[in-house]
Amino acid sequence: MPLPTPITLNLYDPETSEITKTFTRPFVPWKMLKKGIRLYKQIGQKNTEQYEESDIDALTEYIIDVFPSGLTVEMLDEQADITEMVTVVRSVVSRAKGIMDPTLPPRA
Repeated sequence: MPLPTPITLNLYDPETSEITKTFTRPFVPWKMLKKGIRLYKQIGQKNTEQYEESDIDALTEYIIDVFPSGLTVEMLDEQADITEMVTVVRSVVSRAKGIMDPTLPPRA
């Protein structure tokens, strides 16, 4: 079975907005589902206006777990685009839904 399109996250130079590094994850380990469920229980029912700093920290740690190849909190804080950060989380959730939904046809 071929793997889905890799999940990617770019880091940008804060001065020039040019991409300085790209992190890629061709597959999402099973353990990320459990971590994702825990994260959803923490922040899933909140509106963004209700997010606390600890919620953002939890999202940051989750993304670092998705890309375990040298990504740091400081890198994300200074060089990551918010849209791409949210896209990473949504991509993981989308993959989990795809494999967990019994109404979907099996993947070839």
